Amino acid sequence: MLGIASLAVRLGLRAAPGLTRVWRGVEPAHKGFSLAGKSYPSSLKGRFFTTNLGDAKWYAHRQGTKSGLVQYLDLPSKQFNIGTKLSERLDIPKLGGQVIIPKKYMTSGDISTDYIKTIAARLRSIMGDHLNKGGLAGILEV
Repeated sequence: MLGIASLAVRLGLRAAPGLTRVWRGVEPAHKGFSLAGKSYPSSLKGRFFTTNLGDAKWYAHRQGTKSGLVQYLDLPSKQFNIGTKLSERLDIPKLGGQVIIPKKYMTSGDISTDYIKTIAARLRSIMGDHLNKGGLAGILEV
């Protein structure tokens, strides 16, 4: 019989012991690769992840995109530590919990899309400012 923890791992809701789950929000339709007006080296494209799920959701729905995805990767401790140190060493804008996945691991890593969190991010994008103005009741003016 499976325990709750092992069931959560099998369903992809939690990382297995010894692994750290990192997140990223991507916009497949978005071509640019910059933050705060500073361009990043093209060798870093697709390698930015974060330990903060909220940041990943924000990136998936920023600028009103409706095609954003929330993805995750379960990293072994060694790869997580390398990614954290790499992020600290580079002269780029830093975000909280930022991890730059080592290039060698990106080819072997299994990046998955969290469909529930992706749907939530897209709904937030569609609702936009209406969420701050009373949600559906504000839209319907009731």
